This record gives sequence, C-alpha cells and structure tokens, in this order.
Amino acid sequence: MYYLFLIWLLLATSNEAQPAQTMLIDVHAHIGSFRGFEIGEEVLLDNMRRYNIRFALVSNLDCANLSVTRNLNEIRANQATLEFAQKNQSRIRGLLWARPNDGSAENLEQFLKSNNGTFVGIKFHPEFNQFAADDAHVDPYLVLCEKYHLVAVFHSGRAGSNSDPEKIYALARRHPGVPFVLYHMGFFASHDRAIHVASLARQRQDALLYLETAQVEPDAVLQAIKELGSDAILFGTDATYYGREHYSKYEKLLQALRKNLSPEDYYKVTAGNAIRLFQLKLGAD
Repeated sequence: MYYLFLIWLLLATSNEAQPAQTMLIDVHAHIGSFRGFEIGEEVLLDNMRRYNIRFALVSNLDCANLSVTRNLNEIRANQATLEFAQKNQSRIRGLLWARPNDGSAENLEQFLKSNNGTFVGIKFHPEFNQFAADDAHVDPYLVLCEKYHLVAVFHSGRAGSNSDPEKIYALARRHPGVPFVLYHMGFFASHDRAIHVASLARQRQDALLYLETAQVEPDAVLQAIKELGSDAILFGTDATYYGREHYSKYEKLLQALRKNLSPEDYYKVTAGNAIRLFQLKLGAD
C-alpha cells in the first residue's frame, strides 16, 4: 500500500505541475470590430477555448480612429472592454485604449479609481490614432501608468513611422519606471530595430522595454530571446487577426520555442513574464 501511495503521489504532483508549464497567456487580443476581419467577443472566446489559451489581455479596436472600425471615444470603447472583462473574469483582463489626439488621461482614470485589477495596462496605437509615439500628448497617460502601476503596450512599426521603436524608446526614457511592451517588434517590418532599442535600454538601464511576438517569425523571436534573454519576451498574437482559426497560426512558433528553450524559459515567454509584468492573479477556470 505504501508503494501504491508513493506512485499516486508522484502522479498527482506531476499533474498539478503540468498546467503551469503549458499555460498560455496572450498579452495581445482584441474585441470590437474591424471591417474585413473576424474579430469580436465570441470569436475570441471560442478560439481561446479550442486552443487552450488560459488568459488574454484585451483592448477594443473600436477606439481606433479608422473608417473600418466604429471609431468610438475613450469612454464608450473602454466601457465595452470593462463589461467584457467583468463577464469573463477567469479568462480576461482589460487594456485601456488611449486616444492622445482627442482624448484625455482623465477619461481613462475614471476606469482605474475602482479598478479592482480589471485593467492592467494602457494600449497605444500611434498608426490607428495618428500620433507620434513620443508626442507630449502621450505623457499624461504614462503618468497614469506610474500612478496605478500599469504596463504601457504599444503597436510598434517601421523606422520613421509614428510607431518607430526609437520613438517609443524616447518616450520610455521619460518614464523609466513604467514597463513598455512593443507589440510586433515592428509590424511586418525588420525586427532588428526593436531588438536593438530593447538591448540599448538594458545596457543603459534607462527604460523598461519588452518585446511581443504577434506576427513575428519564429526565427526572429528566437533571435530576440538570444540577445535579450527569456525575461524580455512575451507571447502575444493580435487575436483574432487570423479569424476563427487564429491560434493555429502560432503553432509553429510554439513548436520552435519548445524545441529551442528550456522548460523554464518556455514558461517565462508563454506565461510567466505576463503574470509578473501585468501582476496577474489567475482565478479558477
């Protein structure tokens, strides 16, 4: 009986440890609408269920100032995110979407005064909302990040664009205590620039820059991990950019990470860094 008990104990311990090592947290997901793409609450939740995504951080694309979205103001768009996150507390946290050109930090602060952990960051899209990442109008939102211990997440793009990683780095140096996540490492562009500025920030210790994996080729992700370390990279996918089978597009990336990283480093990239950086408290499924 004693040996049977030991075997049972080993199996139970193994089963308990397994979910932590295979947990996937997507730090880049959306609700809202975007003409021509299958994006929305049910599409996201269905994807998450079928592809075993434990948790997602969500912002509302309808806050983008585009003709293909609903182009909502900060209050209406983020209220929808709040309601979605509250309905799905065991799977979802919110990212407030900022519109520095025609919004205000005061608009977003009302969502944070009684936040209770629903919102864990502020989302900035310099291209979709037509502002330079290092524009002075962005600074009041970063003050909110400092005050409420939030992460600033930025769409990052090509050199010379509004979302040039160099511009994001310039802003981050003005707020050295705020963690910045650069989505895409440069959207459909060379990822070298984003990796370079994140490396400089670490060398100089003058900003907290992290990189994210949406639409990034596996080789580029592995290169970023090699240069910056596994602590600096977060798994994100821009859900549901690829529609109803969105997460299938990231199976090659996950396979490459499993093949090339230790279990500890794999866990950091796919879940652990997100839990640490966004201070996530995961409830029961």
